[in-house]
Amino acid sequence: MTSRTQRLIVSFFILIPLTVRADVEWHAWTDDVAAQVRQSEQPIYLFVAAPLSELSTSMDTDSFSNAEVAAFLNDNFMCIRATRHDIPTIGAFGQQWLAAEQKIPGWPLNLWLTPDLEPIEAASYLPPTEEWGREGFMVVASRVAEKWSSNANTVRQSAARRIQLIADYLPFAADGVAEMEAALEEATELWLASFNAETGTFGEPLHGAEPELLRFLIARGGDARETALSALKTRLASPLRDPIDGGIFRATIDGNGRMPLFQKRLTDQARFALACLDAAQVSGDPVFAAGAKSALNYAINRLSPGDGTFIIGEDATLDPKGNRHTWTWAELTAHTSEDIARKLGAHPEGNIDPDDDTEGKFTGQNVLHIDPLNADNAAMRAAFLDLQLTRYSGADSRVDIQADAAAHGLMLHAMNRSTAELGDLDHGGYLLGTKSTLLRDFGAQTEFFSHLSRSETAPMPNDYFLLAMGLNDPSLVTAADEQFYDDEFGLYYAASDEVWGVRPLRWPSTGDSMPDPATWRVLHGNAPEFLVTELTAAFDNPDVLPPGHVLLALQKHHHSN
Repeated sequence: MTSRTQRLIVSFFILIPLTVRADVEWHAWTDDVAAQVRQSEQPIYLFVAAPLSELSTSMDTDSFSNAEVAAFLNDNFMCIRATRHDIPTIGAFGQQWLAAEQKIPGWPLNLWLTPDLEPIEAASYLPPTEEWGREGFMVVASRVAEKWSSNANTVRQSAARRIQLIADYLPFAADGVAEMEAALEEATELWLASFNAETGTFGEPLHGAEPELLRFLIARGGDARETALSALKTRLASPLRDPIDGGIFRATIDGNGRMPLFQKRLTDQARFALACLDAAQVSGDPVFAAGAKSALNYAINRLSPGDGTFIIGEDATLDPKGNRHTWTWAELTAHTSEDIARKLGAHPEGNIDPDDDTEGKFTGQNVLHIDPLNADNAAMRAAFLDLQLTRYSGADSRVDIQADAAAHGLMLHAMNRSTAELGDLDHGGYLLGTKSTLLRDFGAQTEFFSHLSRSETAPMPNDYFLLAMGLNDPSLVTAADEQFYDDEFGLYYAASDEVWGVRPLRWPSTGDSMPDPATWRVLHGNAPEFLVTELTAAFDNPDVLPPGHVLLALQKHHHSN
């Protein structure tokens, strides 16, 4: 391992420890801690949490808060805790490690390392006990501790071989498609066949907002466009959209699309707004302009302190009632009229289906919903203000972690479009602050800019591509290609340098999270043909429909050639 790489690794770990409900002695990674680890010859346990991840929260509540687990970790490991936002390239390394050993990628990451930062064992989420055939947390932690205590040299030798395995791993190459239009048409038909017109959802739950799928179907025209517009209009009036603050929930968890997952992510607001803007361009229905404004206004009013910066989102999943995301009839009518309560879909006995409330947590509760156009009157605005004040007077569900450069770039892009296409002068004014922040605190449009505000965390490919969209700066696309793209394999790397002897790849995203760099690169146009071919790997699994973001990118590439 080079001294330069060692310095980079240390810089990744200069973190402020998170406060969690546990007795685990969590450490930040500093030069002092690194020296302490090497002197003590104690292995490292690194937990990389993903804020807005229920599984990260589950490990806090089910494992780390257990006194026996905490004592075991403290006795056997140097325990370090970080988030994927703080150490994105190490997070990518961990995902590549899991893929190389044919384990299940995902968040959070549980990584065990030697004192010299060599890999011992890795896992994504670990349940507190053996469930569904998966090892429990203490089974894995005990195995690592036993191996280290019995023969540390053997563990070190295995770690050295594991580094090579991780470095050599590549995903399967795409088969490619013989005829792109035929492949896109088949994918269109399959997605349309999964559409439920009553609920406005596609496929099986969880039902995310599917913004890129909707944009793809809108671009296809014909019946596909009409289906997408219908789906989007239905979802705008459903509980996916919180009428109190206008934000878009991450997903609905039930088959009918009426029970939200009580999280709102900044990036989802921008992506959903872009789908609404695409719909507004091809439709005369004002509901789509209202939908775009609703999502962006929520992000500005709730996820920004007012200086142009944004936090990553809010999470009320642990206590939706306490955070006033569900309401009894009595609570609603104490703040507004019975007529307005009914217009918001509430019932005196509650509107949450008992089949979706298997634990009985929401008996008598209501989830609110209304078409955004029907909410645009003085009586409704007054009711929402009163309900907002009641909600915000309680516990604050916002996750106070500043969003990365990519998320800010995406928000800037969405606000630019809203200003230009809808004439929204409020968004036009606010985007100036976001642009100034990107130029000042992230150092965008300079040779050295950062993944996080006022930090030395190196940028990732998505930072380049989404800043290029927000700032309308194609030179950032060129810079990303030069720094991250490997034309031999048609893949983007997550880092411009090695992490623990490996240059990690940036792995494709799951369907409900941010699209991967390859998608954004193809959307910029003039993408390398090999990269486009690798995107077609989404067609290779007949049991899984190609994700909307891949289809959107391939559609644009196909029609531009």
